[in-house]
Amino acid sequence: MKTKAFFLLLASFLIFQNVNAQCINGTKSYPIYKLGAQLVDQFDSDGNEIVRIEYDLVFSSKETSRHLSSDWEYTIVAFADDGVKDLDIKVYSYDDLLDKWELVAEDNSVESFAIATVTPPVDALYKVEVIVYSFHEGYSAARYGLMFVHD
Repeated sequence: MKTKAFFLLLASFLIFQNVNAQCINGTKSYPIYKLGAQLVDQFDSDGNEIVRIEYDLVFSSKETSRHLSSDWEYTIVAFADDGVKDLDIKVYSYDDLLDKWELVAEDNSVESFAIATVTPPVDALYKVEVIVYSFHEGYSAARYGLMFVHD
């Protein structure tokens, strides 16, 4: 049993090392958190409320979901490390009648950050897809941050 656990640990370590070699700053997460802290400070200074913050790794795309209230207009902001050339977000609401996700907002800029605004007509579950369309040469993974903000 110890041998099996050792090989699992070793395999995890090798995978982890490979992922880190593809990211800006290697294993350092602090730069993306520092950028997020600057955004938090700015949103707080502007009197906005951040209702969700998420950080993760992305290789091509990631999905997350959140219930949004019709009482608010939300700004959804995604930002990535310097290995990313083009990061976008797409926001979907679930259509019960059609039994599928419908695109309601998106960012199509060619930047390492993305912003989309959503004013839900009803309280509902929304899906946000963070998409890396292109990396700078030599990179195939990135750290990103995602914030849901309203006034």
